[in-house]
Amino acid sequence: MLVTRYLFKNLFTATVFVAVVLTLVIWLTQSLKLLELVASSDAPAGMFIRLVALTLPKFLEIILPLSLVIAVIFTYNRLIMDNEIVVLRSCGVDQYGLARPAILLAVGASLFLTLITTWISPRSFAMVDNLRQTIQTQYSAFLLREGVFNTFGSDLTIYLRARQDNGDMTGLMIYDARNKDKPPAVITAKKGRITMDGNIPDIIVFDGMRQQLDPASGALSKLYFSQYAIQIKGLGGAAQEHWKDAEERTLPELLNPDLSNARDREHAPAFRAEAFARLVTPWNALGFTMTALATLLLGPFNRRGQHARIAAAAGLIVLLQALSLTLVDVSQRHPGAVPVLYLATLLPVAAGFYLLHFRGERALMAALHGWRIRRNKRHDGTGAEGAGA
Repeated sequence: MLVTRYLFKNLFTATVFVAVVLTLVIWLTQSLKLLELVASSDAPAGMFIRLVALTLPKFLEIILPLSLVIAVIFTYNRLIMDNEIVVLRSCGVDQYGLARPAILLAVGASLFLTLITTWISPRSFAMVDNLRQTIQTQYSAFLLREGVFNTFGSDLTIYLRARQDNGDMTGLMIYDARNKDKPPAVITAKKGRITMDGNIPDIIVFDGMRQQLDPASGALSKLYFSQYAIQIKGLGGAAQEHWKDAEERTLPELLNPDLSNARDREHAPAFRAEAFARLVTPWNALGFTMTALATLLLGPFNRRGQHARIAAAAGLIVLLQALSLTLVDVSQRHPGAVPVLYLATLLPVAAGFYLLHFRGERALMAALHGWRIRRNKRHDGTGAEGAGA
């Protein structure tokens, strides 16, 4: 139990450290697009923070299994090179005892990833999409161009002569016909600026005049002002409800599409395949961990280092990841490939458990020994024939 706690603590610390580092690196590269979207739309900084936070679950689907495998390889290789594994084995700790902490951590990571893929990630993806629409519809409209009539629908037109360095606008003329109960208004002002009242943007204009023509009497009313606020909530249209694709649907939504909707009926098989894929792909974390453990722990100790085994483990994990990604893509287009995806994901887990068992290791060692004997016999036979010739 003490050994399990010791190894688990080391593995957990290394996994968290690697995950944080990889997350920061990916955030730094991916957040530039979000920063450009927010900055170009003049949206508040809080929008950028929310967008960046909501992208984390999607990153964790890739980062967490990779971080776990790196932690397993680093931790067990250090234990091997420091002879701690030799000491533990001499104290009676078997292969399962050595591998148990990594297996427990991998099972926990797989369960957490299942929660992410089936619920958290699709909800976050949908919220990111809604925020993008909000930014594009509520804020992007305020990138007013100088010297032209900026038209938003048929009810609002804004003209400005120039924009100062501090963002203030000069030479404003605004045509506002959004209130259908009143005549259209024409507002002219020397100066104006855009402010935010919470999430609602306003245009504040200074030193100007507001004019309205009464269609019944033909009289023109004028209102001179030193400051006037024009609320422009919903400018450019509100974010519209749209059909959800598979990435935006949680597991219950994938398994129970709206069959009254034609597009849902058409994509129902693909939705089911996506649901099954989300249930099994998180267990790649356990499969990758079992592959790394079997590669590092099985076989004789090599004092010259474990470079070949580390390279073999990394190669196998890359191959398994590539196979998983390929089968996920194929299963979405051909749902009949889902059983193959399950087999490719769970087979490394089963093989790892078998090989880490004493009988499995003994069978593997016997097979390798037999292969070496046959290889040596072939070489000896070839050498003897060469000598006789």
